[in-house]
Amino acid sequence: MKNTQLTYRAGTLDQNTLLRNILYEKLLLSHSLVVRLKQENRIKVNGVPARTNQPINPGDVITIDVEFTEENTIIPEPIPLEIIYEDQDFLVVHKPAGLSTHPSRKNGTGTLANAVAYYWRNRGQNTIFRPINRLDRDTSGLVLIGNNQFAHQAIFNPKKSPIFERHYLALVEGVLTEDQDCIDLPIAHPDINLRRRIVHPEGRKAVTHYRVLTRFPQHTLLALKLETGRTHQIRVHLSFLGHPLCGDLLYGSPSPLIDRQALHAYLLRFIHPRSGGEIRLELPLAADIKRAIDLIKNPDLHH
Repeated sequence: MKNTQLTYRAGTLDQNTLLRNILYEKLLLSHSLVVRLKQENRIKVNGVPARTNQPINPGDVITIDVEFTEENTIIPEPIPLEIIYEDQDFLVVHKPAGLSTHPSRKNGTGTLANAVAYYWRNRGQNTIFRPINRLDRDTSGLVLIGNNQFAHQAIFNPKKSPIFERHYLALVEGVLTEDQDCIDLPIAHPDINLRRRIVHPEGRKAVTHYRVLTRFPQHTLLALKLETGRTHQIRVHLSFLGHPLCGDLLYGSPSPLIDRQALHAYLLRFIHPRSGGEIRLELPLAADIKRAIDLIKNPDLHH
């Protein structure tokens, strides 16, 4: 997409500040991005390529072109793509259950990455696939993708983007008694040959917040917010509590209500690192989870 240039106009407080300090302290660019920008002469002051040790004066206009030509190694495939939001920095799509986010092997196909590569190719865009949040194959919902290195790195910078929230809806087995709680339990991956993760004191910190939306006789509908983003985090935490996701074959058991884990990434909220404005994107509850709830409320629908 066009118009990816970053612009900064120096003020009186910037008198004699070195350009690199503006890049790191005002624009909050990462070191790796600045190195890359320098190598390709993409940093300009008043339209002229500049060295990062150059002093800046009030009124100087610093422009940075962050749209690099990159080699995308993902094979483009015409897979349907539901776009929820798009601008020069981000693409947000609704990933259906049953579609992996990224190929598990080189030249792999049939994933969201392949669909996005096809979409980009048709728009003349050659960009590396940079998913900011990854969803398991059988988890549906919103996936945020960085369209460039600046966006991908800036979203994780707490000064540049102080809010990055991922919210989920989940239907779980059993009835949770607490209306809301915080699950702060480390998660480990003891056997790299197996997909399964476990709660373990030597694992990586993992924090999940949950709130009960509806209690049914043998199930509970939850809203969850991730504070960390470990692989399978929600699935591991809820299974450890004795309330695995409905239909989760890896951490629970099959369910007559649904043929995949009942987990849906329904809301993303973040501060846009370029504009400073809040972006909030929301999806309705996935149709198959809604049907599972309908079956709980009215078992006669099974027939």
